[in-house]
Amino acid sequence: MRLTIMAKASFLTGGDVAPIRKTGLGMFGDIAPLFQRADVSFFNLELPLSDRGELARGKAICHRGMPVNVDGIVEAGVSCVNLANNHVLDYGDVAMFDTIDLLDRKAIGHFGAGRNIDEARKGHIVEKNGMRIGFLGYTTTLPTGFAATAECPGVNPLQAYTAYQPRGSLLEYPGTAPQIASWIDPAHLQRLRGDIETFRKQVNVLVVYVHWGTSMSPQVHDFQREIGKAAIDAGAHAVFGGHQHVISAIEFYRGCPIVHGSGNLLFDTWTSFFTEETLKTFLFGATIEADGLRDCHLLPVKTGVGVPPRLISCRDPLWKVIYDDLERHSRAFGTQLMAREDAIEVRCN
Repeated sequence: MRLTIMAKASFLTGGDVAPIRKTGLGMFGDIAPLFQRADVSFFNLELPLSDRGELARGKAICHRGMPVNVDGIVEAGVSCVNLANNHVLDYGDVAMFDTIDLLDRKAIGHFGAGRNIDEARKGHIVEKNGMRIGFLGYTTTLPTGFAATAECPGVNPLQAYTAYQPRGSLLEYPGTAPQIASWIDPAHLQRLRGDIETFRKQVNVLVVYVHWGTSMSPQVHDFQREIGKAAIDAGAHAVFGGHQHVISAIEFYRGCPIVHGSGNLLFDTWTSFFTEETLKTFLFGATIEADGLRDCHLLPVKTGVGVPPRLISCRDPLWKVIYDDLERHSRAFGTQLMAREDAIEVRCN
């Protein structure tokens, strides 16, 4: 009788990371060991790490961290980072290039941005325990000039559109909020499908990250679900999103998780529109197997500005607040949450 040994790997990810500190060492606090123990891990790096560059023209909010902050990522042992977002070019091409070069020197994988569209579309592969885990990164949040082209550096774009339709007669019901519809450019959606179908042939498990949604809103837009389902139909095993700065819904499609937003994991600026909601976040853990992610669970975390994020136990009142938020946001998608000691088990009904 032949004994088949199934390969497995532990997986961990979290919310947006934007470190602006004098030293990166210790910046992840007591969650650093969790990343260190994970076989495969990633997060969205929400800014360039550089001491060069000029502010992007016409952009109201720009972020940049000094190169020393990379030491915290190295210390935590994070496998790779996404760069497809609306801040990696806040200080121009030179700062983004510095970031890419710095990550390369520190042997930290990256994806979602590059010197041209081909580089930005290129995936990253992590090899662990006999498996190849692939990552692709995209963004629907596209400041002017951020999208990579054949000749220009930038991020891997997914262009979304929005339409506003009045509800009934505005003469009869003045002031009524319009109905909002959103969708992805069909050509961009087809490119996403093609990227995934091609890259899927090179890996055992494929993770897709998309920077999407509306800042400070947990609402899941039509275009997010359109992307998530298209990605999984094309062969992705999980889709993770960010940008909202607050936690959002988790849904499952064909047994695969779509995490619409986990908030800020480490964000060292207090933007004027931030609130106490931006201090609530969570880590998403799972076991990677040959057919996808299993044993999906969440670890509630309290974050802050200039301080390390902190794991919280079920005895902390904030734990229950985060649990209730996630349950409320995810209920409409048929997602089931169950308390399991200090973790939250998450699965489809």
